[in-house]
Amino acid sequence: MNPDALRTLLEAAGHGDHAEAVAALLQPSYRISATALAGRPGTFRQAEDEDGTDPEALAKYEAALAALPVGASRFGGVPDLPPGASWPERDGVPMEFIAQLRLADVAAAGADERLPGQGSLLFFYNSQWTTSDQDADAACCAVLYHDGPDDALVRAAPPRVEWKSEYADVTQLAPFLHGLASLSFARTASLPGGVSPFVTAPPTGFWQDFTAEHHRALSGASAPYHENFLLGYVDEQDYVDAHAHGTDDQLLLQVDSEDAAELQFGDCQKLFFLLTKAELAARDFSKVRVYSILG
Repeated sequence: MNPDALRTLLEAAGHGDHAEAVAALLQPSYRISATALAGRPGTFRQAEDEDGTDPEALAKYEAALAALPVGASRFGGVPDLPPGASWPERDGVPMEFIAQLRLADVAAAGADERLPGQGSLLFFYNSQWTTSDQDADAACCAVLYHDGPDDALVRAAPPRVEWKSEYADVTQLAPFLHGLASLSFARTASLPGGVSPFVTAPPTGFWQDFTAEHHRALSGASAPYHENFLLGYVDEQDYVDAHAHGTDDQLLLQVDSEDAAELQFGDCQKLFFLLTKAELAARDFSKVRVYSILG
């Protein structure tokens, strides 16, 4: 979304008098596009069912991983861990690996001083109990930052830990492995969702209905309508108070239920990783929070 297109959309909806106030909310961000490389290697869920592995799918998955350069940006698969780092876990249960972003790939789409220009960010989340930190008594995610070269990274082998949640009838294996997709980045601009601490008068009053009606146009989404972003805003209606620090918070990564990597969060929901602007400026990713918000 750019200011001219935004103004045209607002005027067509009869809200042209709010164009300047709304345009002031535009924040630089990066749209992330995913290209499928391999599907899931099997269910990897039920330990009592020989882990549900599909030999043909596993062979394709392993071949795609082997062809993927160490450090490459991706959704799913397995991570390339920083030297000395362990696979993040909670209460002895490994978290799911979601994304690895090579920051040089991001910078090539247009540098942003809020992000390091080199290194990698790796995103994990804890689906064993909950995907929203407001309900948790321990961290629901982990973000690892590697500030060195790709050749220092180490391709990880996934742990295989049996566990049984209070909601499951069978013993499961963790971590659950997603499909594998390569990523590309495009510079864009984002707007906050209809309910957000960033939305104050004069947008308040019409913004919620307007964003609900024109969500696709505002996000710039095209079929298949996956909305993955680095930086920008939470683009759903924040009914769960994900912004614990109000407008001092910054969206770091938004990941949709992305078909290309067979990511599935709840009922086709999204994950939102947030931290404060001060933490981002300090390159401190140890306090990143994750939320799943129904729009």
